[in-house]
Amino acid sequence: MSSPRGSGKMDRIKPEKLPRQRVQKLWRNVRWAESFPDESLSVELTDVPQSFTLRKVAQLFETKKYGECATLIRRLNCVALEAILQEVPVEVLLDSLPHSLVILESLYVKLYEETETPGNFPREELKVDEFLQKLVAFFAKDTTAENNKDKNSNIIYPCCRNILRVVSWIEPSIRKHIRQLKQALDKCISRLGRHGLVNSSSGNLMGLHDSLKVEFEKVVSQYKSALQKLAELDLTTKHPTSSSVTFGPAPTRASHQRLMQVTRTDVQSRIIKNKTVFNIVEPAVMSQCLKKLVHILEKRIEYDKMTLFHETEVRKMCSGIDDDMYISVTLKQFSSGYDMVLKLLREVADECDGLIEEEEEEATDLISSDEEAASPLLQVDAKFKEMSSLNGLLPYRTAGTRPSVISGPFLMFPEKTIPHGHATLIPNPMATNPVTANQKSSEAELSSLEQEVENLKAELEKSQGMIKHLQEREKMLLDRLSGQVHASFSLSGMNGQFEDLNLGTIRPTELIRQFGNLYSEARVEALDALDALDQFADLQALKEKILFSVIVLAFRSAQQNLVEIKGKVRHLLSLPCPDTSEQPCIPVAIEMECHITNYLRKRADTFDVEKCVEEVSSQIYATLYDYPDLKTCLKFHQYIAECVHVAWGLSVQTPAYLILYDSRIFQADLHERFHTSDPDSNVITSFLWPALIEGCNGPCIQKAFVTT
Repeated sequence: MSSPRGSGKMDRIKPEKLPRQRVQKLWRNVRWAESFPDESLSVELTDVPQSFTLRKVAQLFETKKYGECATLIRRLNCVALEAILQEVPVEVLLDSLPHSLVILESLYVKLYEETETPGNFPREELKVDEFLQKLVAFFAKDTTAENNKDKNSNIIYPCCRNILRVVSWIEPSIRKHIRQLKQALDKCISRLGRHGLVNSSSGNLMGLHDSLKVEFEKVVSQYKSALQKLAELDLTTKHPTSSSVTFGPAPTRASHQRLMQVTRTDVQSRIIKNKTVFNIVEPAVMSQCLKKLVHILEKRIEYDKMTLFHETEVRKMCSGIDDDMYISVTLKQFSSGYDMVLKLLREVADECDGLIEEEEEEATDLISSDEEAASPLLQVDAKFKEMSSLNGLLPYRTAGTRPSVISGPFLMFPEKTIPHGHATLIPNPMATNPVTANQKSSEAELSSLEQEVENLKAELEKSQGMIKHLQEREKMLLDRLSGQVHASFSLSGMNGQFEDLNLGTIRPTELIRQFGNLYSEARVEALDALDALDQFADLQALKEKILFSVIVLAFRSAQQNLVEIKGKVRHLLSLPCPDTSEQPCIPVAIEMECHITNYLRKRADTFDVEKCVEEVSSQIYATLYDYPDLKTCLKFHQYIAECVHVAWGLSVQTPAYLILYDSRIFQADLHERFHTSDPDSNVITSFLWPALIEGCNGPCIQKAFVTT
């Protein structure tokens, strides 16, 4: 019996076919592999070793890929950033400014976002103070190029703003500190020019050391005279010795009993002798001029010390400054650097905060000064402002608050969004509660200050009335004295050869004094005004020649105008010319000439000389047409007018006063050397001011100032 095929065997079981799955690679489940597309893998910064991150930052910095380096730092988490912060070469980053600003910005902003309070910010690790110094030094070197550009034209200023915004959050008083440093440099710059001439006891301008020499010689002479007078009056012994109760000869002449045995004649003689010695030695001991000069000397020493100190600090901030560079140039550059940092800080700060701080500082500058003591009115004003700030009239500043111009102080909670640097302001409920005790005390003190101001006003009015009364009495005495002198001269037959005190400011002596003031005061003010013009910045010789030409042209114009006026009057009245000897002398014509001269002399202060002023101005402006800024200088035009008025007053005198400026050889009776002259040379190189003489070939009234 046959069985079917395969009946004794088991049927083959075929496995079930399942869909094939892709091979799973274990490393694809790592978290840092999820962020890379296109099957290309790179390392996520949160999972890489810290040493690798630091090496990557260093490599990007060394290859000058500053933007990629900054991007890498922004992607670090707080743990990795704190770990590598200790190893980041901050000194190298600071030395690489401004290229490393983007890297420093990333560090500051990242740490700001991860820091809760300013006290926890790693200020020492980032060397914030050194960064500010390097930033100031960079702006000081770059004042001429970068600072003239738009602040948003490159990446430097946005980076600086973000960093300074964080610095302001760390140290709220940084603006005040930077401003104080800038003001210190500005003071040093202004004090560099305070080493010029000083007023001597004779009323002339001299160098400080020359003035000290003159005063020392006077004091030595006075002390010698006092010693000589002591010897002449027999008030001292040849060899003075001291007496004592325990040793030496007994002081019998100075005993109380001997001193009581004096007569009236002895007392009178003693008064005369002591008064004689006192009159000799008192000017030397009480010399105010010497005290003033010594005070100026002390101030100059302090100024130079302070200037040298700040210049040394500046050199520490920035190496490579040439030793031969002018101190003023260095200080001005760094002052500009501080100014640029202040501008950036002002931009990132709150507007109201900045306004209040600037107003407080301006008020402080008006009240306090290291040069002069404040006046009582300024002190009262300062106290008033102080009480106003305490009483709530001015916004106040406390730790953690910012003032508001709407509803008083607010609590400030800074947001963690650095790009704009704004802060969320929350009203402070305690700000609406007034402190009544402080208000009452403030009102009481304010009322007392107002009463003090009223008292000062009353005293001022009383003093003004007294001054007016004294001026009227002075005028009466001058009129009386002038009448007496006029009568005495008339009796003596001198025919008016005296100075009439009634003429006031047009007297010859007063006009001569005004001529001297033109050189010592008006010329100096005009020179300062020309210094302020950019076109005359480095043209010292030209400025001196211009000012000298003004006084010469003023006398020339006044003399020509005087000749024209007298010529017209003679033509109208058919008077003979007094200079011609062809016609006989007519007494009436001579008398008329005297009346014309007398009229012009007595009307010198009110005579219209505007024509002469315009003539001199037009000649100066036409000659210096390349300098149009000269026409807009008000001080220079005022100097021209003063020179013309003085020249006219001196030209109408009898005899007329003339100026000399054509000599080329130094003469001691006509010339005086300027302090920059060569004392061993007698060749005059230039005139700074002409000499004034009385009449033609007359005596010299005031010497000319020349350089040899």
